[in-house]
Amino acid sequence: MSAAIAASPATNDRIAAPGHWFLGALRCPDCADALHCDEGGYRCVHCAFTAPAGKDLRPQKPSTAAMSFSRLGPGHLDAGLSGIDLSAPQHRFDGPPARRDSRELMSEIAARLAGGGAALDLGCGPRDQAPPLEQLGFRYVGMDYMNPAADILGDAHALPFADDSFDCVLSYAVLEHLHNPFVALAEIARVLRPGGWFVGTVSQGEPFHSSYFHHTPWGLLSVVQSNPQLSLRRLWPGPGTLDSLASMGRYPKPVRLMLAGVALLNARLPWLAPRKMKWPARDRRIDQLYSAGSLCFSIQKTSEAPNGAPA
Repeated sequence: MSAAIAASPATNDRIAAPGHWFLGALRCPDCADALHCDEGGYRCVHCAFTAPAGKDLRPQKPSTAAMSFSRLGPGHLDAGLSGIDLSAPQHRFDGPPARRDSRELMSEIAARLAGGGAALDLGCGPRDQAPPLEQLGFRYVGMDYMNPAADILGDAHALPFADDSFDCVLSYAVLEHLHNPFVALAEIARVLRPGGWFVGTVSQGEPFHSSYFHHTPWGLLSVVQSNPQLSLRRLWPGPGTLDSLASMGRYPKPVRLMLAGVALLNARLPWLAPRKMKWPARDRRIDQLYSAGSLCFSIQKTSEAPNGAPA
């Protein structure tokens, strides 16, 4: 539902305040109407939503999302990967590092959106991606479900922002923590501007870490293909599954050390699988995707919402 009421003049005055550029884009997470902002916090001009602290914009009322899905599967998804760039982006980012290494993601964002713009860090955690994104010329807002370091507390399934608000949405290891990635991806498509980019990572072979849905390449492609506005443009592997099990698995230390040793052996001795050494480069890249602990992706919003469909 698009906002039907524009921000008031008083709200516009506050939008100009440093660090609060995103106030004009905020919408009620319960009814998607405009939010009024004053010294007392936020209140919806339409429903009973209020956020006295001025930061907690998580939904306050239960709601449902109506979506349509094809009963027929998309066929052999290896073929679906044929038009997607499976190479890692060239390292072009030399700006400030984040606590969680995002150099490849920042290189991809710099190549896709050289002019900067407005960026939403979805599931921002400690807000460590703000310096690199700001270095790239983006106006930054970090949203998390519970981390107090975030600019806004919100739910990825009901983003408290207006349609077409952002040029870039970043999510670093977030999708696996969402109980309905289809709904969340529809929300991301809604708040992205046409031509905007959704860039991030998602777990595949990593062990459970308060996660719902780990995504295989086929799974990620299926989730993206469920939304006609989105197109998966690039997909590349993060650290391998063995490395992830060694560093994140709930195993005794000797077992984790052995897993790390096996991971090193696998990386250093590719001739242990001589058959794979003869494969074409693209087949080897697909094989690396299938053994990755996490997947890195860039997804473009290619169009406006279809006629008659909710934005």
